[in-house]
Amino acid sequence: MTRKLDLSACWNEVMHLFRANRELLLSVAGVFILLPGLAFAMFSPPPVSAPDATLETIYQGMQQFYTDNIFWIILIGLANGFASVVMLALILDRGQPSVGEAMRRGLSILLPYYAMGILSGVMVFFGSLAFVLPGIYIFIKLLVAGPAMVAERNYKITAALRRSWALTKGNSGRVLVFVLVVAVTAFFVYLTSVTVIGLVIRLGIGGDMAETLTTLVDAVLSMFLSVLMVCVYAALYRQLAGPAAEDVAETFS
Repeated sequence: MTRKLDLSACWNEVMHLFRANRELLLSVAGVFILLPGLAFAMFSPPPVSAPDATLETIYQGMQQFYTDNIFWIILIGLANGFASVVMLALILDRGQPSVGEAMRRGLSILLPYYAMGILSGVMVFFGSLAFVLPGIYIFIKLLVAGPAMVAERNYKITAALRRSWALTKGNSGRVLVFVLVVAVTAFFVYLTSVTVIGLVIRLGIGGDMAETLTTLVDAVLSMFLSVLMVCVYAALYRQLAGPAAEDVAETFS
């Protein structure tokens, strides 16, 4: 029987997961999301375009920036992905692992997790070529494949994708609304906070110190946003899988 997603209960689950695990989640995110992002922002800042620069000039500058820093961008992406796996293990593993145990488990499933992410991205890309909507639909259908792989300890890529497809059956619209509302609201809060705090810092201090503090604020808020979205995906999985989620691994293994 298909479970209907309760949006209010799902948000309550997000908050519960964050409050119950925040110290562990923030310790992982601090090392693998905050520090790499902060280092990259400070040592490889994006180019600043002149006020009279044309769109073509701005585009060429950004293209050159990403080309010059592609290695570091990929490395940071891998670190962020590892952080997501470890955080999902901390949230969803009923054995309540320590950070060290979750990291060891994350390393053991990293390759299939990354491969699944690449395959999902390719599927979403090709779906988006058909007037965008099919790509959005595929994205929603595969949204909880990562949490399913971690929670159910089934590291077969196709099994995790099928599991996510089955869990979201009859709930695609609700999942889309929930993710959109949370993501848009969180991004608006993040953007507003960075802008306002950055303005206050520049008015109060000025100079290079102001830029450094603004970069730090941006990196910290980005880290919190990443942790929130991991909790969102984990909460969606738990709400869709139901209270017997712990026993599903045997069925799908």
